Amino acid sequence: MRAPRITPWLLVATLTAAGAAAAGGYALTAPKRYRATAAILVSPVSAADPTFVGLGLLRDGSGRRAAAASAADLVTTPQVADAVRVQLGLHRSGASLLHDVQATVAGQSDVVQVTGEAGTGVGAAQIANAFVDALIAQRTAGFQSRLASAVGRDQQLLGGATGAQAGELARRLAVLRSLQGQPDPTLRRASTATAPTSASSPDALELVLVGAGAGLVVAAALSLLLALVRRRSPAYDRTVASDGSDDRAAEALVDRLEQRLAAREAALAARERDLQQKIDELRALEGRPTASGEPADDSRLLERELALAERERRLEERVAAVTKRELAVARAAAQSKQPQAPPPPAPEPGPALPPADGGAYNLTALERLVEERGGAHPQRAEEWSSYLYFLRDYASADGSLPSSFDALVEETFEPLLT
Repeated sequence: MRAPRITPWLLVATLTAAGAAAAGGYALTAPKRYRATAAILVSPVSAADPTFVGLGLLRDGSGRRAAAASAADLVTTPQVADAVRVQLGLHRSGASLLHDVQATVAGQSDVVQVTGEAGTGVGAAQIANAFVDALIAQRTAGFQSRLASAVGRDQQLLGGATGAQAGELARRLAVLRSLQGQPDPTLRRASTATAPTSASSPDALELVLVGAGAGLVVAAALSLLLALVRRRSPAYDRTVASDGSDDRAAEALVDRLEQRLAAREAALAARERDLQQKIDELRALEGRPTASGEPADDSRLLERELALAERERRLEERVAAVTKRELAVARAAAQSKQPQAPPPPAPEPGPALPPADGGAYNLTALERLVEERGGAHPQRAEEWSSYLYFLRDYASADGSLPSSFDALVEETFEPLLT
């Protein structure tokens, strides 16, 4: 049965569908991941206000969004991650915990969004809220430490100050005392993360599209490779012919082989007639006596011709058998419309190998052997000359003979080959 030919469109459709199906299966079986987001409002102090100098607060020297970007960077520091790990009692490193948190500034605003990711919705919300709380707590602790130092220092300076300097110190001291026990005034929780009800990943639709795209790319590459291979294959040229040229070529081959077979059979019949005529002549000569009692010279000559004719007849029989085999193969190929010949049918009597299949002997080399060493066998010179003449019809351009003639060559030219 003829195997279906794979077309590029079939390959593309199959691999694209396979990629999409594989991605969809992964999306259904992959572990779910959840995301939750909390927010921090950043309120930097004025860079021109000397009241908060030395307290380490976020300032708006480059704008409020610059302060928000600085706060986002502070969220994802190892110190904050270690504090969150201790707070939540997680048995993992702070570095691995940082892979599950992301801090970004929301657009052009002064809000920092802190997003936590975990295998459960509750875990994701806990991570996001814990990072916000840990940052504010660390910033508050540092702020209160520096605030206490600043209040003590200003109290000492106020004791020895006079005039306008004393008034400015008193005003600053009053502001600083009002901040004692308070969190960092530049950071405040804007929203609290809640546990999400649906997973954020894997995204089934996105994975299916990615899988289909990957399948499409692989299919395109394979289609290109297949096209290049087929273009270089002679068998493909016969296969892809859609205008019936392969059928016409097979029919033409059958016609040529039938004509050659008819010619071989006619030549064989003529040779058999000539052989029978020479046999009759030989028998007539054998019955005619001579003066010396020895066979006549023409009788010996006729015997050699008879032997030569017999060998020529055997050669024609083998040639006819080979031609029949070629015809059987060509007919089978034409009937099945295969680009290549199907398995051969039962062999005909005699040699059953197709011609031009690279035998062990070369006609040019045989001619050279006959020319160089044939003189040692004068009784077989005519026979070898006849065989070389008939073998020319089956030799390739470089003189190679089909393997179906190996046995014939070995038998006929044995004295020259040993």
